[in-house]
Amino acid sequence: MSQTANTKKILFLLYEGVQLLDVAGPAEVLTQANLESGEEHYDIHYVSNHAKGWVASSAGLKLHSEPLPTARTHFHTLIIPGANIDELQAASQDQPLLSWIGKMAKKSKRVVSICTGAFLLAETGLLDGLKVTTHWFGIDELQKRFPETKVIADTLYIEEKNVWTSAGVLSGVDMTLAIVSRDVGPEVALRIARNLVVYLVRDGGQSQFSGPLNLQLKTEGSDLVKLVSWLEQNLSIPLSIDNMAEHMAMSPRTLHRQCQQVFAMTPARLFNELRLEQARNKLHNPNTTIKVVALDCGFSNSSAFSKTFRKRYGISPQGYRVNFSQK
Repeated sequence: MSQTANTKKILFLLYEGVQLLDVAGPAEVLTQANLESGEEHYDIHYVSNHAKGWVASSAGLKLHSEPLPTARTHFHTLIIPGANIDELQAASQDQPLLSWIGKMAKKSKRVVSICTGAFLLAETGLLDGLKVTTHWFGIDELQKRFPETKVIADTLYIEEKNVWTSAGVLSGVDMTLAIVSRDVGPEVALRIARNLVVYLVRDGGQSQFSGPLNLQLKTEGSDLVKLVSWLEQNLSIPLSIDNMAEHMAMSPRTLHRQCQQVFAMTPARLFNELRLEQARNKLHNPNTTIKVVALDCGFSNSSAFSKTFRKRYGISPQGYRVNFSQK
């Protein structure tokens, strides 16, 4: 596969302890973009400041790298993967490395950080004044250490000017799919998602967590975790607030108040959110009819389900399924 006038040279920065999936996930998406399109849209290079060229990843697997290119090198995209705390801190104290990142980021047409890689970009001042994100456990620390940034919590990825930042490890895949969609086209990005068994090409505004997991995380220190678990097991059954209150051994008024405090939603809306999340998962199976999905998720008929689904997600159940199934 030969390079074309549109081939973009990509630099992945490697350093000791780099998170393996932060590198492998996005790299695989870019590689598949070349294969799916039949053209070399991306010329991928892995670079480091290690003289011997071998860098140990977080999983212990050693990755081979080229020397750090000079500022005269022509390239398109610089990608900074993340790492665990100790390894990230060591990289953050490597002044020659930070200097290189700063210089190359300024001349890059697109700068990308995966997960905690945002900390290395922030050290250079590149993120000052920009909306950015990182892994959920680093959100507060990034904002505290770099107050000039505008750190956005609970989002998959953010594009601000020519800088893309992503949340947790696998959201780097979501972000790279969005980049491929921009560069090569949405059809290619969707085929890659299907090849990698990624359920959906998700946009950056979605939560870092699935609906049920996000709700369960909010219940930390609260008995309402029992309610979420119980509701998930009874989504096909019409349940009232009285039923929920009885299960939780509290009055409807108390349940309503606690749901508002913990979830910022009523018990009825909580139940509806869980049903719609299950419905989205079921819609990924093309062999299950819309009517069966509706009934399995507790809706009285397809019409009521479609109306509620469209109101919540801005698209009909059928439209959602078509978008996922498109080739």
